[in-house]
Parts: sequence; C-alpha cells; structure tokens
Amino acid sequence: MRTSFFLIALGLFPFLTLAQSDQPVQRKDSVTVSAGIPKEQLALEDQLNEIIAKGNQALRSGDAANAVKQYENALDLVQRQPLLAERKNYVLEKLANGFVQSNRAKDAVPIYSQLLAERKRDCESELAAVSNCADAQYKLGMAKMHAGDFQGALDLLRDAKGNYAKAEKLSDSHEFVMIEVKEQAQTDLWTAVALFQLGKIAEATPLVEAAIPQLTRVQSDGSINVGIRDDAGRSLQDAQTFLKRLKAQ
Repeated sequence: MRTSFFLIALGLFPFLTLAQSDQPVQRKDSVTVSAGIPKEQLALEDQLNEIIAKGNQALRSGDAANAVKQYENALDLVQRQPLLAERKNYVLEKLANGFVQSNRAKDAVPIYSQLLAERKRDCESELAAVSNCADAQYKLGMAKMHAGDFQGALDLLRDAKGNYAKAEKLSDSHEFVMIEVKEQAQTDLWTAVALFQLGKIAEATPLVEAAIPQLTRVQSDGSINVGIRDDAGRSLQDAQTFLKRLKAQ
C-alpha cells in the first residue's frame, strides 16, 4: 500500500509506511520440523517474532521511537544468532521504516541503500522479479524524499517506474500485471511530488494526469483482489486532489 501523498506535496510530511507486512515469517510445519529444523531455531524465531510484534504495535500506537528501539533489539538478536541470518534483511527493512516514521529518514537512507545493493541480481533480471528491485528503489527514494533530498528521490523513483513497467511486460499473471500498473501510477504520483518540491510544476502535472486513468483501470477491475482495487482507489482520490492543486498554481 502506498501512503497518501497529498500532505507531503503541501510540505507537511506525514508519517510514511513503506508497504511492510506485520505478519512474521511463517514457522515451519510439523513435517518440516521433523525433517531436521532444530528446536533452538524455532525458539529463536519465536523470540524474534515477539520483538518485531512489539515494534509493530508501537508503530500502530504512534510511538515510533519505541518501535525503533524494538527493531534495534531485533537486529541485535539476528546479528548474535547465526540461525537467524536469513531474517536480517527483513529486520533491517522494519528498522528503516521505523526510522522514517520517527522523523529520522537520514538514518534510514543507508539501510535502504544496502538493501537495494543486495537486489543487484533482481535489478539485472529479465524476469518479473525485477519488481523486487523496483520496490527497493521506491523505498530508498521515499526515504530520501523524507530526508529532503528531492533530486535524489526523483532519480530513484524514475528508475523504479521503469522496472515496474518492465515487470509488467514480463508477467503472464493478470493480477500481477495490474499490481505493476498500479505501482507505476503511484510511483508517478510521488515523482510528481518530488518535481513539485523542486518547483517543476509543468513537469509534475502530466504525470498526475497520466496516473489517473491507470488507477481508474485498476480500481474498476473486478477480477483482482479487492485490497489492490481499494489501494488504487485511495491513490486515485489523492491524484485527483493533487491535480487540482497543481492546476491552481
């Protein structure tokens, strides 16, 4: 889900949630456990999930500083326990999002930069997995925007848009295609916000105008998940409001 962007265009910078799930990684079922997953690892997974859950709850309650503390505790646990090595990037993304929401976007930028660097294979992919690269570019771009680096954000968002478009062409799943259409439109809206902040209203306006029919197309597609349609609908309302502001300049 993309956060409502209109307030940021007004210079108010609302808290940003970077499309992270509160759901922990699903633990192994009994068959897998009996096949050799050590009880120690399961216990550590449960411990980590509990810490992450506390951070998620703090974030939902508006206590971003406490959320960051919990995510830092989670990162410390992952770094101390080799059995949790595969969870490191998951925890880093939680921490980076916590930094953004606690008005510490500059602390989030190096984390998102690291996560993007680790997506090098996806960024070079000729498969739909290039969408993973686009997600990483998008999140880094958003962190830079909240840190006040609008030009840096602009470059990353444009790269993300290109990779979402590439993923759309490479997929044979209709629902995935519609997700990529939605994400291209939403990324265009944020690109327009960056341009707005840089005083380039003439460049921002056509991006918003082009995003509106894309979001309308996704919202009206009854064959896809309702959550995708609802997300597109919220962005559509934002786009229409933002376009009015742009044209009033």
